[in-house]
Amino acid sequence: MNIKCLLRVILIVTYAFYSISSFSKNESEVVILKMPQDLQDFFETADACEGWVGDFNINMEKITYEIVEDAIKRNCSDIESNLSSMKNKYKNNKDYSARLSVYDDTIIIYSNYISKYGNNEGK
Repeated sequence: MNIKCLLRVILIVTYAFYSISSFSKNESEVVILKMPQDLQDFFETADACEGWVGDFNINMEKITYEIVEDAIKRNCSDIESNLSSMKNKYKNNKDYSARLSVYDDTIIIYSNYISKYGNNEGK
């Protein structure tokens, strides 16, 4: 009888440990680590684009203005075509497609920046 109780306790503890460890994983990190490099690169570039456009202010000091404007050109100039090609390339992967659809907002943000400020060449 004691052996049966001991086995039950071991099984319950093992199950509890397994359940806790499987729920404690950071699922977004696991997915990111398994993503293809071109997709990771796109996400980094798109995030940078959105960040730089958000930091842009026409009243910045000239040097800061030039740095931010250069970063926007570098990170955002091909963002729409890159997003389109990534969506096309990964259209059969529902997780990647869902994540890519979030970046439609980045296109809108960059388009608003272009329509408001155009391609300013210096202050």
